[in-house]
Amino acid sequence: MLPLYASLLGGWMVLVLTALLVTGGTLALRGLLAVLLLILCGAGSAHFPDMARIMTGCGPALALCVWVFMQRPAQATAPRGAGVLPFFLSGIAALAIAFGRCDLLGVFLGCGLVARLGLAIGPRGLDRDGWQVLRMGLGGLLVAQGGLFVLQAGWGHMQDQAAAILLVGGLLLACGVPGRPGPVVAPGWNMEILAVLPVVARAADVWPVLLPVLTFMGCVCLSWAVLSRLGRSFPGDYWTGWAVLAAGLPDGVMGGLPLAACLLVMACVTPSGGRLSGSMLWPPSLPGMAAVLVLVGEMGEMPPVALLAGASLWPVMAERTGAGHGVASWAQAALLMAIGCMVLASAAYYQMGGGSW
Repeated sequence: MLPLYASLLGGWMVLVLTALLVTGGTLALRGLLAVLLLILCGAGSAHFPDMARIMTGCGPALALCVWVFMQRPAQATAPRGAGVLPFFLSGIAALAIAFGRCDLLGVFLGCGLVARLGLAIGPRGLDRDGWQVLRMGLGGLLVAQGGLFVLQAGWGHMQDQAAAILLVGGLLLACGVPGRPGPVVAPGWNMEILAVLPVVARAADVWPVLLPVLTFMGCVCLSWAVLSRLGRSFPGDYWTGWAVLAAGLPDGVMGGLPLAACLLVMACVTPSGGRLSGSMLWPPSLPGMAAVLVLVGEMGEMPPVALLAGASLWPVMAERTGAGHGVASWAQAALLMAIGCMVLASAAYYQMGGGSW
């Protein structure tokens, strides 16, 4: 039940805070705590009717596992506060997905901003870009809260459309996209988007006007990534746009499978991971499967959007020649390939009539 699941997640966060601050957090301890969150998220998502929602619910835990087991020397020697932050943000994201309510998103995102602010006033503090991200997050939360208020008031169709734009745009701004000031290498930056998109996609059942807004904002994110790709890391910028597009798919097209695939790509690719190798952009690897699923889903309803989304792959393919340096490690590639096969198998299972989308 939700109260029990939320209590377990809260207990996990208290355990993490105590264990990491007291012991300093060895790699073995961090790995144990990350795997424990993955088990909790898997158990809490087990009652979901399809594999897509289960994978979406496990996204924050997978992101934490990838960050822990792919640590670089600079991350290993980071201050204790920086080491606690990804664990805290992962727990907050898991709680947001569990509750699935738009009116609580401001609370969860606000907790994440407070945690970043607490880190900022520490001995090392945030740089100029970090403070800009905090200001963007606070402004986005205020805008999203205004849009949510108008949607809940139900003043009329035109007002609902404007409110939907404010809600989606404000939440994306609170997550730092589009318009991130630069390549952000701080751990845990993608946790907010992993929490927001599943909740907004679920809210579209109540307010269908959110679907075209998500499609529009997905195109905006992809255009931003294409136009400002110089000096930016491919995985975060491009896959955010693809995930927003997938969140705007109607339930009758493919359900949550494209969204789950895109969110798992973002969970498995860290922002400082550099470029992906060219072979990882094709099925059955997870990035390739996510691209195929989103394109197929969009082609079912909105072919022009699919063409725009496909065009965003051009700069990615153009960078394949430079992927020799900073290629994803074997462990990360194996994880992407394994989860991609899971997505492919679940898609084939439901397509053959074994379940419902």
